[in-house]
Amino acid sequence: MPQHTLVSLVNQANESAAQRVREFLYLTKISFNEPKGEMLVEFSNNKERIVERHKFYPFILLSPTLEKQKLSELVLSLGFKGFNIQEKNNLLYLYASSFSELKKISTSLALHINKKPLVLEPERSFLLERGWSLFSSFESVGGELFLSNPISDSHAKDLGFVLTKAIPFEHALKLSEGDALFLVESAAWSELLAVPIDKVPRKKEERTELFLENIFFKRGEMLSFESSEKVFSQKDYDPLSREATSKIDFSLVWAELFSNTFFNIGPETKNCSCCSPLVLDARNLLPSSLIRVQFSEDNVFFESSSDNFSLEYHNSMPFKEERASKKKEFFLNSFPIGPFFKGDFALLPLMDAKRLIREEKVILTSSKDAPSGSFEKASIGSVGVGAGVHELNWFCLNRESFFSKEVRLANQRLFDLRKQVDSYEGELFSKKRFDYFYSKAMYSALMQTLCELPSQLTNPNSKFFSTSLAKSIVSVQEATIAKFKEFSEKEGYRVLHAGKNFASIKGFSSLKLAKDFSEQTKLPQPEIVSFKSVQKRTHRAYS
Repeated sequence: MPQHTLVSLVNQANESAAQRVREFLYLTKISFNEPKGEMLVEFSNNKERIVERHKFYPFILLSPTLEKQKLSELVLSLGFKGFNIQEKNNLLYLYASSFSELKKISTSLALHINKKPLVLEPERSFLLERGWSLFSSFESVGGELFLSNPISDSHAKDLGFVLTKAIPFEHALKLSEGDALFLVESAAWSELLAVPIDKVPRKKEERTELFLENIFFKRGEMLSFESSEKVFSQKDYDPLSREATSKIDFSLVWAELFSNTFFNIGPETKNCSCCSPLVLDARNLLPSSLIRVQFSEDNVFFESSSDNFSLEYHNSMPFKEERASKKKEFFLNSFPIGPFFKGDFALLPLMDAKRLIREEKVILTSSKDAPSGSFEKASIGSVGVGAGVHELNWFCLNRESFFSKEVRLANQRLFDLRKQVDSYEGELFSKKRFDYFYSKAMYSALMQTLCELPSQLTNPNSKFFSTSLAKSIVSVQEATIAKFKEFSEKEGYRVLHAGKNFASIKGFSSLKLAKDFSEQTKLPQPEIVSFKSVQKRTHRAYS
């Protein structure tokens, strides 16, 4: 091919690419004009600015199980007239003439249906309904704007013109790197949470609460009114040791375990009517299940896989001094369970029951046995499960929870962002560009949020707290850590501490241990946060 022809083709390609970049605009501003019932949405880049007007009335989303006609009659009976109910996307949309009226309707409904609908500010509900967010990128095609996926479209997001105004981002970075990066991080949080930069909370708990609000609102989930029972969760700490230790991080494992690939965590999929487990080896049995056993030995003490169960048992049962003595004597992290004597019955966490059966210290109470009946020795999987014998918790195998769906999407986005950041790391001069810092900030924001989800959902101060759901989450965490501890000790490692999110072990092959654990248990692989010796410490990337 002649050289001039090749140069011409290259120039055409460059012009096409440049034109493509110019066609991307970003949602940079949104405001609600209530008197006119319209939402003003601004899209812009460093070349142009477009303002669109969308007809809009404030709304809440409700489950269709309430029935449109009955819901309409209820709202009318409460004295409200300026509303409209529509059914679409398998949800009920209740529109009001004003935001203040919508809040009044929501409060009145809550008193009658014993659940409170989520009411978000009009701008955020508008964005969530459309799957948009502040600083989302849009592509102009035929004069119309379409939401773009910046990762799959492989274009470089550049919001420097919004954040640093007249000063190019590279210059702003040189003038004050700290201030420039703070703006980038704020913009990433703004996009993730669908709120303006000045509305992004500073505390991680409040940011996670907004993230949960978005998830629950989009699915029409309402808030339950229930008494908050505190759920104990083991704390993490760094054990003092002069020996080489590794810290294994499970923080990102939890969000993956919440998906339907593993435990399908969600308020509407727990203890469903369609998937009640028939045997104790059922895949959908949650670790929070309590299994009724009979002891076949005398004076049995054992360390439970559940710190939550251990603390509750110790505080409520006799022989506290004996348990405290055993804890001190054997350097246990929690109070042991016991003592039990031959013939005693007990309800124990699923993992504890399985282990004690393997050790032949207990026999399983089958579903046909009454409290005073005889007991037969049986394998875990062969014994049926009966109501009133065991206290079981399970998840649905047929329907994926809305929470699982959102977590899966977030995990996929996190994976894509990490690949994007890794690709930028390999490019020359990328660390001077806005898109590199923005991708890194978005990765960090999403990772922090996913890691914080368990803490927020088990926090009684959260509006999304549910004792039942919190116990399921804590039991999954405890069971996973217990499995890792058991696996590590079998492999010859010494576990110095196993807490809520971290396990500290003595040894030098921690990466191999984490990989082997994941392969053999079919669970997500935890990360190595740090390796600590007398002179060396390494940290995870993007922390």
